[in-house]
Amino acid sequence: MQNANKKFYGQTNASDANQYLGVREKLIEISVVDNKELRKDLIARIEAVTLKIIEQISNGQTPCISYFSGSNVISKSSTREENVYPECSVDPHSQVREETMFFNDTLTDSVEEKNTDNRDIQNSEKTTIDFAVKSSRNKFVLITMIMAEVHHLLLTNTTKTRRAFYYDLKNQTTKYLVPNQRYVDRALNDIANLLKCAPWDLRLLATAKGLVAGNMTITLVDNQVIDCTIPGGAQIPQIISNIISVRVKAEFVLVIEKDAVFQKLLEENCSRFLKCILVTGKGYPDVATRMFVKMLSEKMELPVYIVVDADPFGVDIMLIYRFGSSTLCKENKSLACPNARWLGIHPSELIPIGAKTIPLSEADLIKLKSIEARSYVNEAISKQLSILRKGKAEMEAVSSFSKNFFTETYLSYKIDGQDYI
Repeated sequence: MQNANKKFYGQTNASDANQYLGVREKLIEISVVDNKELRKDLIARIEAVTLKIIEQISNGQTPCISYFSGSNVISKSSTREENVYPECSVDPHSQVREETMFFNDTLTDSVEEKNTDNRDIQNSEKTTIDFAVKSSRNKFVLITMIMAEVHHLLLTNTTKTRRAFYYDLKNQTTKYLVPNQRYVDRALNDIANLLKCAPWDLRLLATAKGLVAGNMTITLVDNQVIDCTIPGGAQIPQIISNIISVRVKAEFVLVIEKDAVFQKLLEENCSRFLKCILVTGKGYPDVATRMFVKMLSEKMELPVYIVVDADPFGVDIMLIYRFGSSTLCKENKSLACPNARWLGIHPSELIPIGAKTIPLSEADLIKLKSIEARSYVNEAISKQLSILRKGKAEMEAVSSFSKNFFTETYLSYKIDGQDYI
């Protein structure tokens, strides 16, 4: 491995300037998206939904809303086709009472729009939130409160973090609605399904957590320039649509599951040595990180390699980057990066390289079983999952073999040999 490493990348003591010899600099400029019409449309939709709720109450009905949502969990028995963006599954047993309000009832649609909606509905699950049902009453109240906040943010053309809004609700009057922040996140996804938009269009944004490092500068719509060479990496912009230009000098993108390993690679000058852009979503990636990786893949035409723990949750994170998530099923085309490749850590490598493994936990086995049932799991991934049942290991089990081993030996050898899935 050491010999292959030296042959491919040369001596490790080359200057920074020499490190990037032969690497073509790329520059893309991105048009600013005018969101005025979308804002007006979403404001009208929220007001139409609110009016319908008021009409229900005025007519002596208990308020109730329904929408079509979906799940990305499709078993192999339900389809034989490999689907990069698996569609939402259908719940044939779903039932809704007749007076339920759907969003489509609130606006006048053209015949063409209705036909499109019907096709979407066939691939979706029907969800009902009925104020008369005790178990869904708090959810109904939370959704209406979030819609009121979103309405205000859209009117003022401002944004707020979901975390900040969560703390706004943690007062004596409304704290019972949000035992933790996941309640806000889930309710916001419900509203996005109700209004037929993406969750990030609603102006309540997840706190930015992804980092990027390497020979890259990013310019935002307010002319702020983000230098990705700063120590520790730069924060990935919270709103990717605010990016108006990107300058990059690198051969590929390396996505790292963990921040700790990301920082270790920075200490090893990995981005210079491998002539790459390093990205981490710090575990399960947020929307901004996934959009950013997709942008680098499609607009910058850079190969994307993913390195995760050799365990079921690491594999799951890799698959989210590549194929999308069940939570944002309808938005996977905007988030998934099907051209990304799984570089490591492959379960099949653990024994040959002498990494210490430990048995899978019960949670690992449950996650592994759910992954194996997904329609997009191909033969190569399935083979790795079978080997994984024998034992797991974290990235640190490989990166700690010796100083700079991960950068100078493991990663460079695998990239040189195109050893990825």
